[in-house]
Formats: sequence, structure tokens, C-alpha cells
Amino acid sequence: MNQLIVLGNGFDIHCGLKSRYSDFFLDRFNILFCKDKDNAQSIEELKDDLDEKRCKTLSFISNIRSHLNFSSNDNNDCDYFKRYKEERSSRKNNITRWDLFFLFADACVDKSVNQYEWQDVESLIFDVISIALNAKSTYKMHYVKNVQVGPYEDEGIKLFSKIVYYLSFTGHNTDREIAAELLRELKKFEHSFAKYITNQIDLSQTRSGYVNNAIELYKRISKYNQSNRYSESDKVDVLSFNYSLDDEFKDILDRETDDNRLKTWSNIHGIAHHEETPYYPAPIFGIDSHGIFSQNGQSDLRISFTKAYRVIENEINDMRSSSGYAGEDLITIYCHSLGPADYSYFEAIFDENNLYYSDCKIEYYYYPGNSEQEKLIKREEAITHLYNLLTNYGNSLSETHGDNIVNKLNLENRLSVIPSE
Repeated sequence: MNQLIVLGNGFDIHCGLKSRYSDFFLDRFNILFCKDKDNAQSIEELKDDLDEKRCKTLSFISNIRSHLNFSSNDNNDCDYFKRYKEERSSRKNNITRWDLFFLFADACVDKSVNQYEWQDVESLIFDVISIALNAKSTYKMHYVKNVQVGPYEDEGIKLFSKIVYYLSFTGHNTDREIAAELLRELKKFEHSFAKYITNQIDLSQTRSGYVNNAIELYKRISKYNQSNRYSESDKVDVLSFNYSLDDEFKDILDRETDDNRLKTWSNIHGIAHHEETPYYPAPIFGIDSHGIFSQNGQSDLRISFTKAYRVIENEINDMRSSSGYAGEDLITIYCHSLGPADYSYFEAIFDENNLYYSDCKIEYYYYPGNSEQEKLIKREEAITHLYNLLTNYGNSLSETHGDNIVNKLNLENRLSVIPSE
């Protein structure tokens, strides 16, 4: 049997890694904006410090503007963030523009960063660059009707747009210059995330902790059975959306088990690694490319923030050992959010396997929750996510029956939605 395993962040969480964005932002905000809060367990415990930091940032920008000798429309040569780092940040080489964007998003968006999932971060990145580049797009995040930061009060989207506008200022403030600067700053922000993940992993500890948990969970997902005799044609490929484990983990599996079915382990969005290790493409955060394209001879500068573009730019494909995933008998998706930003990847996999006409099966593992009510809600969410993914894929097919793909897979018993243990 040929099996493709697609890993989402639920894999790392299940194995004990603190890889939720809420965990990262708790650590990041605590380091950058708070004092003596090392024991904080949630963003809510940092609320007063974060409110104070937002208020001081707005006051700082306001004070600078009051001393400038030209109107707001002519304010093209003041880099507010650069001034902020020089005068207000005690960690000048660490804080990024994106840290401040996320700090204000925590107040302006109707969803605290304490609850952010992967697609929320991607959606906020989309909104920031769309605002900064004056792109005419529908916002992906929902903003509060009213927000108050100290004496400053405004609609959520208006206040957030002002912050993005001022903190995106560069030298001459051209769109191309803004896009380049925001991308440079995003790479610094990604580096901070990579360090956060890497500091939690010790690949030499294979008999306990995270790595041992990952070995055992992989064995269950891949249907490993020590008493089975696998044929030489049996193979497993792993496509990981995580930044934690890579080909080195494949070598660990080879040493720790007698299972030689795993042929490739690929990280589509890069690897978190220590600076002293050999070069690996760093993790990337990207946006969905749907609806972003060049037209009328003009290039949409947001293209450079899309996942497809950044995979190429970061030379991630140079480290991947797989050249594709055609001919799969089973596609196992483990605890992936199936957000629209990743639809393009699944569409490519489904196309490679001629999903509509083949015998390829799909199984989707999801986190089931604890209480009976939560189990009902989580199952409904999981089925909805898979249904939306497949329906969206069906709409991309040229065949007249593409919109019926879910019914076809159901009739042929090729769909399974499974609660993870």
C-alpha cells in the first residue's frame, strides 16, 4: 500500500510540543512588552501591561507627528518604527514591525491572539499588507466595532489601519519599498518563531519526551505493526506543514524501528533550526494566492507574501526529497486545520492522484475534545472542514460532475473522519 501522511500542527501538540500560536505569542509578548510575568499562563494575565504598551506606542507616534512641519499627506520621510526602536525599545535587535501589528491586533480584532490558529495569523498578514499597500480587498479578520486604548478611541478596523499605516512608513514610502520592508521584517519575526520551536526539541532524546511521542504517534498513523511483513512495494511519504521534524527524524525512525516503508519526509514551509546547524530554509508564514495575481501589466506586490512565492524564494524545494505524490492508495490527513490558505496544496495532491476517478481513499484525523458536547462540536467542525475542502476542489474540476465529488467518495466508501486518540 502507498500512503501519504499529511501532518498538521495537531501532530506536534499531541506529542507535547507547545507549538500553538497562543503559546508563542504568550512567550513573545512576555519577553517584549511585559515585566516580571514569567509565570503567566495566558495572554489575559498580561492584559494590563499590553494595554499600557499600546497606549505608549500611540502616544509616541502622536508626539512625533506633532513635531513634524508638514501635513499628514506629506509625511513620507518619517520611519516611525525606526524611531520607536531607537528611543523606546530596550531590545532593539529583536522587536519587529510585525510584533507591534500583532500587539494591536489583540485589541482591534474580535479574537484574542490567545485563540489564534494558524489560519488566523495568515489572515492577519493578508490584512496588514493589503492595508499597507492600499490594495482593494475584503478583510479576512473580523474587527471589533469599538476599541479604546488609553485616551484613544475608534472603530477596530480604523485604529488598526492607522497603526499599520504609520508603522509601515519607510524612507520614501513607495509601495514597493513598503512591501520589501514588511517582507524583511516578516523574516525576522519568523526567525523568532523558529528559535521558539527549536528550543523545545532535543533530537538526541529518543526514549522519552517529544521525540519518543512522535515516533509512537507516527507508528500508529502509518498502521505500523511489528508482526506484519511489508512488501517491497509498500511505502509511506510524509508531507509536514510543521516546522519541527525533518529528514533527520526519518533517520531516527530507521534506527528505532524495523519499518523501512518511510521513503520521504518533506517540510513544505521550512524547518526551525539552530543557527549553528547546517543551512536549512527557515520557516515561512505565507498567505493564500487565490485572488492575488498580476493584471493590466501591473504586478500585485502581495504576490511576494504568498506561500507559493515564498517556498520558491526561500529555496525550500531544494531540501525536499519528494518530487510528488502520485499513485497513493491512502491519503491520511492528521489534525490539519484544512484552512483555505492551504487548499492549493491539497488540490495539487488530489490532481496528482486523479481523485475523482481513482480508488484513492482519504482519512482525516481530528482532535475530538473531552466533554460530550465538545465531541459533537469538534466532529461537526471536522466534517465541515473536509467537506469544504473537497467541494472547493470539485469546483476546480472541468468535469461536469465535479460538484458531486463528496457524494461520489461517500458512495465508494473512500472517506473517513476519525477522532484522534
